[in-house]
Amino acid sequence: MIVFFGGMIGAGKSTIAKKFASAIGCLYYDVDEIKKFIYSQNPEYQRNLRDGIPFSDATRIKLFNLVIDDLKRLRADHDLVVVDETLHKREPRHNLYRAAEEIYGDFIVIWVRADERVIVDRLAATKREGHILDNPHTMRESFQRQFEDFNRSVVVCNNNGEPEEAVAHLQSLLKSASTLTRLAQSKNMRDQ
Repeated sequence: MIVFFGGMIGAGKSTIAKKFASAIGCLYYDVDEIKKFIYSQNPEYQRNLRDGIPFSDATRIKLFNLVIDDLKRLRADHDLVVVDETLHKREPRHNLYRAAEEIYGDFIVIWVRADERVIVDRLAATKREGHILDNPHTMRESFQRQFEDFNRSVVVCNNNGEPEEAVAHLQSLLKSASTLTRLAQSKNMRDQ
């Protein structure tokens, strides 16, 4: 299974995804490393980053195709992978979803969100070492304008406090969901 962590810039999706993967002992796949490679090939790279202009859907799909190739290779050794990405545009994220179903059989989407005040404070206080964006505020605003709603259920993770609290809450929530699923399956088998 693939666990996608989505969310706007500054919501803390990467932090939560890394801590979650570590807590459950699975692989964390860093899409940002692939972004650095793909986006830097774009002739408008510096301008896009400087002016907060999101890269085109075609560029994002090219990026996600490389991610999909990696996920195919990783499948042999990893039954569970955590992937974080903004997932703000419908068509590119659906390409990831289709691949997740084909390669891993299933996936779940966890949408990480935080209050606007928390995000602004977090971005102002945090040095995003190794991140593709030096100044994420303008790009975050552009992504918010481009955001396309999900047409499937997502698990929502509120990240207004410490990341460890959010991860513990997610683990508890997913454990409860798993228990409910097993109970429902058991009941269905008794009813038949």
